[in-house]
Amino acid sequence: MNFDYRQLRHQLLVIFACGLFYFSLSLPFIDFFRLSETTEVRPYCVLPFFLSLIFGLPGAIGTAIGNIFSDMYYGGMDYKIFILGFSFQIIYGYGGARLWKFMRRRENNIFRLDKVSKIAQYLLIILLMSTVITVMVWTTLNRLYDLPFFGLGFLSTLLNHLIFFVIIGIPFFVGYSCYLQNNNLAAHPADGKTYLFSLTEKFILFFLLISLIISLIVSAGSYVFFTSYNLYDQTTMWSYIYIISGIVLYVCLWPTLIVLRNVENQISSPIEDLAAIGRDFGELNNIGDEINRINSVTGQYVVFNSEVGTLAKSFQTLSHKLEEYIMKLTAISQEQTKVATQLNIAREIQNGVFPEPQKFREVDFYAATRPALQVGGDFYDYFRIGENKVGFVIADVSGKGIPASLFMMVSKIIIQKNLEDGLTPGQALTKSNNEICRNNRADMFVTVFCARLDLTTGILEYSSAGHDHPIVSVNNEDFTILENKTGFVLGEIEDVRYTDAALALNPGDIVFVYTDGIPEAVNENNEQFGFERTVLSLNDSRGKSMKDLCETLVKSIDAFRGDAKQFDDITMLAIRKN
Repeated sequence: MNFDYRQLRHQLLVIFACGLFYFSLSLPFIDFFRLSETTEVRPYCVLPFFLSLIFGLPGAIGTAIGNIFSDMYYGGMDYKIFILGFSFQIIYGYGGARLWKFMRRRENNIFRLDKVSKIAQYLLIILLMSTVITVMVWTTLNRLYDLPFFGLGFLSTLLNHLIFFVIIGIPFFVGYSCYLQNNNLAAHPADGKTYLFSLTEKFILFFLLISLIISLIVSAGSYVFFTSYNLYDQTTMWSYIYIISGIVLYVCLWPTLIVLRNVENQISSPIEDLAAIGRDFGELNNIGDEINRINSVTGQYVVFNSEVGTLAKSFQTLSHKLEEYIMKLTAISQEQTKVATQLNIAREIQNGVFPEPQKFREVDFYAATRPALQVGGDFYDYFRIGENKVGFVIADVSGKGIPASLFMMVSKIIIQKNLEDGLTPGQALTKSNNEICRNNRADMFVTVFCARLDLTTGILEYSSAGHDHPIVSVNNEDFTILENKTGFVLGEIEDVRYTDAALALNPGDIVFVYTDGIPEAVNENNEQFGFERTVLSLNDSRGKSMKDLCETLVKSIDAFRGDAKQFDDITMLAIRKN
């Protein structure tokens, strides 16, 4: 049997490092933060448990050895204390770590506190460990030095562990969990399920901070009270303040778990479950199973009278429509090949996404699109916002075909939702960009021109995300390209801020927006249609209706292209103020 000296050397190094770290951290607290002759403020009391979780038994042994040297530095102790202290450190540090690992044995990341139940279990374990170590320490002191078993020292020791296992332990668990997930993400960048920081973890840190602030305020008040009446000596006074702060911390923390449990049930868990629908969609081989999974998840939350319920209903509506289209797909799959059937249904779905034609008394409006393939990545949208405003969107997704069409549908829903929520075009693009970036595993992007027209005043607010400049005709003059400011494309970089601009439309003024498939259309000689021909065609049709204007432009493009194949989607939207 070969002996692994490399592993032994590593374990000895861990023992040495953990012991040195424990001893070094204990020195300033022994010298400057004593609460009594037998105890001091001990934030390093959490190290045996934490280092045992990370390094196993060598971590526990290292901290136990470090504790022996700390006791030696403390001075005036019997050698029995060193032996018993070593044993106590192993029992409560390594024993507690083994218990926690056993409870989290079915999980890959034992440090995640992403559920209230885990936090409650953690608090119960530290209560058990703190009680065990306190009883062992004060039983020993009572037997060896005849010190009273239960008193100020007992409470100080108990609350010392309880306090620091909360204010250091919970942030440590959350931080180390993020560290492990970050390493996993670096090693497996395609793992889209990596979720570094859950809502529950954010909430518990927030509530912990609030509880800590309240505890500090009460402690400060206790200090003022004790010093004003000169009730105790300094050591006793600080011991009482320490005890009071610990009690207040836990009195505040446990009720927050009840609140957090409600938040988890009503907000964080539903949002994470609904987010998993999109993240995990496609992992099952059967589309029927995918639909059933969507319905099973959303069925729990559609009864919620909140935004979560609205979101769940939207997903459920999506699953129903998807199920309807799948039924159509099944019905016609007997007559056509599988690929042709999927493309036809996809085009049918995409066409159903575009808005139904509407007429507005205040404006002459027309929009149209023609994909290069059976399905495309260009889209336009228009919808009422309240009684007097209309939102307009035209966009061009990178790529073509089914991937672009799917990305288009997601982008369309997100942008429309943000505009309907009352955001300005710039604000809508800013929020939409962040939402698209979060789940953009395909690394696609979309250029967008987003506008909101006040039908009463004629004010057109707009914002652009990397989209081609609009072409406008004002005061009955020829069309010109509007040199507006345009931001970066959506879906590439988070936290990009998009600005708003405005254009006052008078009767007869025309705004024409389009995708790059128009100026970049090429003929058999690989010549582009270009902006000059685009503007010329628009000027020739300026007096016509917006529908005729757009159709004339398409005819001009087709005549120019000849027998050359259309290689990019063509989409346009024209508005004239009546």
